[in-house]
Amino acid sequence: MKHSMALILGILAFSLIFAAGCTSTSPTSTTGTGTPAVSSTTPLATAGGNLPGQREIAVLTNGTYAVNASIEQISVDKSDSGVHTVDIYINAKNVGKEPVRLHWYSRITGTDGASFGGVGISHNGDGAETGSLGKGESETARDYVVIDSDKEYAALSQGATLEVFITTEPLKTESPVSFTAAWSLNPAIFT
Repeated sequence: MKHSMALILGILAFSLIFAAGCTSTSPTSTTGTGTPAVSSTTPLATAGGNLPGQREIAVLTNGTYAVNASIEQISVDKSDSGVHTVDIYINAKNVGKEPVRLHWYSRITGTDGASFGGVGISHNGDGAETGSLGKGESETARDYVVIDSDKEYAALSQGATLEVFITTEPLKTESPVSFTAAWSLNPAIFT
């Protein structure tokens, strides 16, 4: 019961922070101004249309933190049961001066608009997290998304986008900061 209540409060806090003004940057951006450089509300009907490829680094910055995020690996459990687990390994490197700990949720969206995962859903609702990262330190953490239909899984081979919703976990007295990174995925992952 306590875990459920804490999870609900965490999701509400994340939603409020996200709605209040997240900072998200493209791989070519090096600074954040408090306004989205790549909006997480960009229509994904053409999943991956103008997004960076999955080998690119997303540079996430604001006045306190600077993090380079990249896809380390994506692997798929191609089950015969119709349930497919997509393992998502994201590497986060602290390129700023302040230590930072990160927590994130992943969401995969196909060209048909069907989404899997997301805030409070990926990794059975736990998402992924890093330990405390000092200046220059990096860590790779695993998140996963479950796709429970062969048909929906097959649709991802037509094109898909990975969005990662990242929140800093305050180590001192700083308020949490939210970032969003998005990549166009290689369709071959889902074939």
